[in-house]
Amino acid sequence: MTETASGTAECPDCGGTGWVLEEKDGVEAVRHCRCFEERHRRLLLETAQIPERYAHCEMENFELWDRDNPTLGRALRIVQEFVDLYPATGKGLLLMGPVGTGKTHLAAAALRSLIVQKGARGRFVDFTSLVLDIQMTFDGPGTAREILAPLLAADVLVLDELGAGKATPWVMDLLYYLVNSRYVQEKVTIFTTNFLDTPKGSQEALADRVSARIRSRLYEMCRRVELRGEDYRRNRLAHREERHRP
Repeated sequence: MTETASGTAECPDCGGTGWVLEEKDGVEAVRHCRCFEERHRRLLLETAQIPERYAHCEMENFELWDRDNPTLGRALRIVQEFVDLYPATGKGLLLMGPVGTGKTHLAAAALRSLIVQKGARGRFVDFTSLVLDIQMTFDGPGTAREILAPLLAADVLVLDELGAGKATPWVMDLLYYLVNSRYVQEKVTIFTTNFLDTPKGSQEALADRVSARIRSRLYEMCRRVELRGEDYRRNRLAHREERHRP
């Protein structure tokens, strides 16, 4: 790359035009330059709004830290297979399990891979933030329709922490509209949730948190992937503190 007078890098292959001329079988044709594809992928990643905390997440750095927990390796294999087969996968993913088992890491890694490798238009949104944004349309600028529009349009949507926080019936109706619209349009959605279908003790089931009609859609929309085990962050931090204790 060389720099132009404005200080921006200029591609040596296309001179900054984004197009290159190539000859194949005696016929000349133009195609997008590799720099155009790189800029396009960077723009798609920015538009996806993957949180900075998870921007580094990839399949390769998902840690199988608990060798006695087979669900971690199984989940990694299923998510990698999902990425490899996209867009022929048909279904999305429903990653279920306790806090700290790696659900969001896998979801963010899958979204990033689909953007970089497949050129998918993706979007990442946290369920609690989405609920708050919708509720704020009561008093603030914008409308719920404007908030939902990019989520409806995305080729692949990650809806993280499904069921976290309590939503009003009006907000729940809008969330049903989002889920059902993507269901009807057969668009791929990846959900993560800390709630199970048959929880132990007094914990609520996923259907209790998001309604039976939304949960019903998920059965057909997604492949269910359950992760079990301890909280990775708590376990790792505890061991780290013990190693550094005088």
